[in-house]
Amino acid sequence: MIGILENSPGGRGHSIRVLGLLVALGSWTGGCAGDEGCPVPMFECGGECRDVTSDSENCGGCALACGPGYVCEDASCTLSCLDGYTVCTDVCRDLSVDFYNCGMCGLVCSAGNVCLEGSCQPDCPDGYSACSGTCKNLVNDPSNCGECGNVCADGEVCLSGACSFTCPSPYVDCSGSCADLQIDHRNCGACGTACAPGQVCEASACVNSCIEGLTMCSGACSDLMRDPENCGSCASRCGTGENCYEGTCIAACPGGFSDCSGTCRDLDSDRLNCGACETECLEGELCVSGACEVTCASPLVECSGVCSDRDSDPHNCGTCGTRCGMSEGCVSGSCVGITCLLVEDFEAGGSWPLSPWVAHASGGTLTTTAAHDGTYGLEDAGWSYRTDVSTGSGARLTWWVHTDTSSSGRVYLGFDSSSTGCKSFVVAPNTTEIMFMNNSSWSFSTFARVTQSFSADHWYLAEVTIAGSVATGRLYDSDGSTLINTTTYDYGSVGTGGVAIRSFGGIGVDTITLCP
Repeated sequence: MIGILENSPGGRGHSIRVLGLLVALGSWTGGCAGDEGCPVPMFECGGECRDVTSDSENCGGCALACGPGYVCEDASCTLSCLDGYTVCTDVCRDLSVDFYNCGMCGLVCSAGNVCLEGSCQPDCPDGYSACSGTCKNLVNDPSNCGECGNVCADGEVCLSGACSFTCPSPYVDCSGSCADLQIDHRNCGACGTACAPGQVCEASACVNSCIEGLTMCSGACSDLMRDPENCGSCASRCGTGENCYEGTCIAACPGGFSDCSGTCRDLDSDRLNCGACETECLEGELCVSGACEVTCASPLVECSGVCSDRDSDPHNCGTCGTRCGMSEGCVSGSCVGITCLLVEDFEAGGSWPLSPWVAHASGGTLTTTAAHDGTYGLEDAGWSYRTDVSTGSGARLTWWVHTDTSSSGRVYLGFDSSSTGCKSFVVAPNTTEIMFMNNSSWSFSTFARVTQSFSADHWYLAEVTIAGSVATGRLYDSDGSTLINTTTYDYGSVGTGGVAIRSFGGIGVDTITLCP
C-alpha cells in the first residue's frame, strides 16, 4: 500500500494521510531506499532514522520542513498556538476576548458589544454591568442588587448594592430602587420620570447636558474659550472683526492660529478645521500636521491609509508593506506557504451557470474573448452565487477582470453570499471608480467610493481581503503585482457566506481564486 501525500496547512510540509492505517496493519516499511533498517514509522533521512510523524524538519517525508509557527503532528504540519489560544483560519486567537472570534471561530460580536469570557456582552458605560445581555446598575437594581441575578425579597429595596428594608433620606423607594429624585436621571423629580438622552437631572429637573469644556448658553452648548458669540461668558459677544481666543476678544489671532469665522483655530491639529477652515476629518481620523490621518482600533494598525492586522494581513505581514506571495498566507506575522482554492476557471465550457453556481438572475456567456488563461472566461453575467466555499475573516479572494474596447460596464466580486444577497467589491469603468456595496436581496447600497480611470481592452486583477468586519479591495495592473488603487470599508460584521459574481457592458471575468 502507498501513502498519499497532500499539502499541509503549513504549506512547506506534507502529510501521509493513510500513515496511521498502514502502521496499524504493520505493512508500512518506509517510502525510500534504505528504510529497511529503520523501525516503523521511521524513515532513513540523511543517514539517520527520523520519525516523520513528529519531526518538524522531516514531516511526512524526508526534508519536508514545517514553516515558522508550525509543529509536526501525525505527519502533518499543524499551527502551534500557546495555551489558551485556538487556531482560527490559520491564526492563533484568544476566544475568551477576541471580538471577531468570541467563544468560537468566526463568531463576531455585534456593534455595542465586547467579548468577555468567551461570550458577546454589552459594552456597558461606567457604573453599569452586563447581566444576561443587558446593562444593569448593581447599586440600586432590586433584581440585580450587588451582583447579577441577586433579587431582593418582597418589601426590600436595593441601596448601595445591598438589599435593605427602607430607603434612608433623601432617597425614595421607586419600585424597589432607592433613588435620589434630585439627581437620578431615571427618576428625576418623581419616580419613573426619565430624562431624555443628552440631559441630566439637576435639582429635580431635566436639563441639557454639555460635554466637559462646553457651557450651556441659551439652550446650546458653547465653548467660551473660542465662541465669538459667547467669549469668556454667555452672551459676551466680540465686536466686528474681532476673534475669540482663550476667552478674550482680540483683534487678530496669535501666531500659529487662523481666523475661522471669528474663532482662532490651529489648522495643524483641529479635526474640524484641518489644514484649512471647515475642512473636517472623517470619523476615525485625527488631524496631524494639517492633514487627516487614519486611526485604527487595537490590534489593527495603519498601513498606507488602511487599518491592518499585521498578524494575518498578507499585504502587511509582520510589518507594514511586507507582502506575502500569491501562494502564501500571513500566519502570526510570518509569510508561510498555503494551498489556495481555485473557485472557478470557466474551462468546462457550455452554458452558464455551471454547477455548483446558482443563477439569481439569468445571463452570462462563456467565451474565448474573456479568457485570461485557458480557453474560456465569462462575460455579462447576471447575479450568480455559490455557497460551497467560505469567505469569512482571513480570506483573500481574487479574480481577473477584462475591460471592453470602450472601457464601459462594471463587474461585482461578491463575498459572504447566500440566496438572499451578498456584499461586493465593484470595479466600475462606466463610472470611473472602485467601491464596496451591500447587495442585500440583490439590491445595492454603495460605500467607500474611490475614483479610478481604466484603459480599454485591458486586464486587471481585483482582490478582496477580509479582517474581521473590515474588507479591503485592491486593484492591480495586468502583471498582477503593480498596485493601482485601494479602498476599504468596515461592514460592522462579515459572515462566512460564499462567492457571487455579476457583470455587464462587455466586462470579462476569469480565474477566481480563494486563499484561506
